[in-house]
Amino acid sequence: MARPAPTEEQRRATRRKIRDAAAALYAEQGIGNITARAVAERAGVSVGTLYSYFDNLTELMQSLWRQPVRKLVADLEQAAADARSPSAGLRHLLSIYVAFAARETAVFRGAFLYVRPTAIAPPPQVETAGDRFFATFQTTITQGQQAGIFRQGDPAQITQTVLSAVHGALAMPVNMHRLALADGQQRAGLMIDTMLEWIEQV
Repeated sequence: MARPAPTEEQRRATRRKIRDAAAALYAEQGIGNITARAVAERAGVSVGTLYSYFDNLTELMQSLWRQPVRKLVADLEQAAADARSPSAGLRHLLSIYVAFAARETAVFRGAFLYVRPTAIAPPPQVETAGDRFFATFQTTITQGQQAGIFRQGDPAQITQTVLSAVHGALAMPVNMHRLALADGQQRAGLMIDTMLEWIEQV
């Protein structure tokens, strides 16, 4: 007699169990040591069951970070909509990103500092304007250019420069922890000031 198909509630519970197992392994061992077999064993399911819920390990790991990142993007979009000026808006957007890195340390490291192992297939790339996170910054920079208060140039490239500077300040102490580097949050605050000064040189 065939086993009855799991209910939607059972499917949600199994999916949650797999995600919880992956999150625990990530916290214990880092991304480089996670395998489908290890996650399945921790979750108490077969590898085949794991792959019936997630197409691959990349999708599984990204699922751990999706909700907090969606909340971050929503917060950024609201801040951009409420901004009094492009300068104030850009400063606030960058500050929200820095605060997110401090508050959601594990998510920040997983979603924004993730280094894909070569064994895992790369995700499909999208244009920066099609990514809500990046586009929120880019729109604010474009508005500043149109108002004549931000330097001219390709807004996508300027956005990448500004984000790279602040992101790098946050990432360097994590990625180069063998060095006695200054606190990333402090450096990021100084980098926000530096980037605002740079972009306002019209």
